[in-house]
Amino acid sequence: MAQKKLFRDAKSLIEGYELTAKRGTRKVYLIGRPLKSGNVALLRYVSRGSGSERVRERISTGVILEVETDMIVKRNNEEKVRLQRVTCDLVNSDLERTEADFAPSPKNKVQVADYILKVGEKALSETGNRHSIYATMQSLANHVEAYSGKSTTFKEIDKKWLQGFITYLRTDALNQNYLRAKDEERRKKVQISQNTQHRLIVNLNYVLNAALRDGVIRSNPMKELSARDKVAAKKGTREYLSKEEVERLMSTPFTHSRYNIKEAFLFSCFTGLRYSDLCMIRQADFHRDDLGAYLRIKMVKTREPLKIYVPDVALRLLPNKEDANTPLFNLPKNDYANQALRRWLEDAEITGKKITFHCGRHSAATLLLSAGLPLAVVGKQLGHLKASTTEIYAKLVDEAQRSAAAKMDELF
Repeated sequence: MAQKKLFRDAKSLIEGYELTAKRGTRKVYLIGRPLKSGNVALLRYVSRGSGSERVRERISTGVILEVETDMIVKRNNEEKVRLQRVTCDLVNSDLERTEADFAPSPKNKVQVADYILKVGEKALSETGNRHSIYATMQSLANHVEAYSGKSTTFKEIDKKWLQGFITYLRTDALNQNYLRAKDEERRKKVQISQNTQHRLIVNLNYVLNAALRDGVIRSNPMKELSARDKVAAKKGTREYLSKEEVERLMSTPFTHSRYNIKEAFLFSCFTGLRYSDLCMIRQADFHRDDLGAYLRIKMVKTREPLKIYVPDVALRLLPNKEDANTPLFNLPKNDYANQALRRWLEDAEITGKKITFHCGRHSAATLLLSAGLPLAVVGKQLGHLKASTTEIYAKLVDEAQRSAAAKMDELF
């Protein structure tokens, strides 16, 4: 299959995605406005009324198409355009019904699962990130459907429904990662954790507030629940590897797949990069100045820019690639990577810890803080937006040092 053409400037973006003004019967359609950066802003062109009373307006969607430097950007652009055209279709339908004197259906008949997915799609169109709000909304919609069916409307959402949904989360809700497994042995019944229950309730409250702002509901019934009705977050621990354990991994061969599991995980331990970013980094993302080699990327999860200096021990892990725009690490899906990682940890005789790829990021933070680097520096290295996030790792270091002191009391 031939590779799709990349649109490398504003003109080709507008022409390629057919974002020009049209004459026809539609009242709402999508147009593009070129920006100085070469990107294109998506606008909704709306025509109301007819004849001498016709009124035209352009409404900003807040969505930007980026110049396509690779297929990843192109796929993001395609998804943004698709979602905005879906919105145009809905607005066009409502406008035609209104002008034809057809009363729109009561808004509280909107299906909850569909609205949740719409919230997720809006987040995806704004960020291009499938691993944050978009993924959590997909999960929430699935649980709402499992509890009361896909046709559940906002009219049915009241205090009693919420209490029943929370009971379902506590007792019957299953981990969807296992439900998706093709292997029947893995497709076992595993209930979701307390923290997952908490996050789903928080996400549902977020959706209800959005529905309130959109005029779909008149009040948020979540406010009628007491703290006792809800599920509190469980204070957990963040697993990480010690300096000695990282050194042990460095000297332990990885023999469990053809993927760059060893190189990528150790690179995360040395830099703090997330798995989603490890999958994307290219040779073209590395630069050098008077201070040394540094990496400049836009983080997949937050879409925030990140610039970090990379130590030599991490640079030596990078595979050689002829194409500077090809991802450096050959990596599988995250679940498979974690399975292979656990087998490698067993080879290195590292046991008693539930280590995943994300623990490489935890390890980088605790190692840097243990070495005496200031919180602000470590936070910048990891791309934290809030100092309170970095402080969590500082507490881990304090706890480890307290454990060391306690061990001395045991010895003497």
